Amino acid sequence: MYKMLLNKGLLALTLSAGLVLTGCGGSSSSGGSSGSGDDGSSDPMTSSYSEVEGPLDAVQQPLSEQVLAPIVAGAAGTPLEGPVSCVTSFVVTDVLDILDSLLVNLDPTTLQSDPTALFTDSAANFQATITELASDLPIALASLAGEECTGSSDDGGDGGDGGDSSDPLDALAGTPLAPLAEALAPVLELANGGGSGEAPTPSVLLAQLSAAFSEGLATIIAQDPSGEIAGAPVLGGLLTTLDQALVDLTATAVAVEDQEVDAASTALSMTLENLLNGLLIDVIPVGFIEDQSGQGPVVSSQIEAATAALAGLLGGGFGDFPGEGFENPADALFDPLSDTFLAGIQEALTGGLNGGDGGSNAGGFDALLEVLAPLQELLSGDGQSGDDGLTGTPLDILLTPLVNALDGGESACPLDATPLAALCDVATGLSDALALNGDADLAAVLSGLVDTLLGGLLP
Repeated sequence: MYKMLLNKGLLALTLSAGLVLTGCGGSSSSGGSSGSGDDGSSDPMTSSYSEVEGPLDAVQQPLSEQVLAPIVAGAAGTPLEGPVSCVTSFVVTDVLDILDSLLVNLDPTTLQSDPTALFTDSAANFQATITELASDLPIALASLAGEECTGSSDDGGDGGDGGDSSDPLDALAGTPLAPLAEALAPVLELANGGGSGEAPTPSVLLAQLSAAFSEGLATIIAQDPSGEIAGAPVLGGLLTTLDQALVDLTATAVAVEDQEVDAASTALSMTLENLLNGLLIDVIPVGFIEDQSGQGPVVSSQIEAATAALAGLLGGGFGDFPGEGFENPADALFDPLSDTFLAGIQEALTGGLNGGDGGSNAGGFDALLEVLAPLQELLSGDGQSGDDGLTGTPLDILLTPLVNALDGGESACPLDATPLAALCDVATGLSDALALNGDADLAAVLSGLVDTLLGGLLP
């Protein structure tokens, strides 16, 4: 099976269940069993963000092109660019395609009369998408160690420590991420036909992958008491988002195999909600910025409410499944993010990451950690590279573009009539205080506005 994932020119990533991979430069390398190649019998590429055409394409497209593309652009030319583009593309495509392999066969009008048809009609594609995920996971992880998103470093570049090995996980050897490779290796060997006995069912395979990933990640955290990895902006979010996705997909597979409509609906809804929160709050370092500000979940609380509403359309036994599709609710969430907060975050990423290229010869994962240090320092301040900023807190990175839009003569708050509209009160309050007194203590004003926004729940 031959497939290609191209993330708006930022990433050329060829994936297949048989690990036949075509590199960005046009060369191909095989790791594992051979696939069918591009001989006319292969599956066509459905889009640049999805390999299973289904309802969630309307979520995958703006998530990839509007939300994550600016983050990749902010990391352009640094050791973070490859990992963030590769891992997020893996999450957006592979994880959500598993959900779409089921949803593409969903017909709410006949679900009650023949609920088993949904599962039997989806079984083959559901299995194929999970096999795809298991094949692609090592490649995504290898990108964290500087490898190209192709599974091997046969292009003579400055990849990680994996050399010319056909096993992408070899790139993690000798790095702090080695426990992930060690825990996942035996599971992936079984998934690819190694060992003895029958191949595991989708639920068993995902449960094994999830347990192994969690075990490896726990070991990494235990061996990193300073929090340099798990606590790092963007990187920590990539790892925890992958971990949670595997947990949620396991529950989804169990429900599908049991042919339980309500359980499957709940599992799909939770998988989508947690994935969106992981990408929008943890990979995009909204949560990290909020933690450094000490003001509470100012923006993330609103994002969580919005993702819960969007993912809730899959819940309740699919009773609220939108007949008109997901385009409108997805755009209502992603458009305001794209038009406001992401501009500040992209600028902060560019500034912070460019401060980490001090001529070091570090490569692979060491280069990634090295470039994240100045980014972490910048995001822990106000993100303004020496400027006092709006309030002098890290939240300026998120709020300044919104306040600037109001001060720039916008007729209305850019977040009006969106799921994030409550944040307009914060931005308007800061803008009004600044207009009344150019020397106003905006940090104190912000604290009062946030307390009102969060209902006085913070101590």
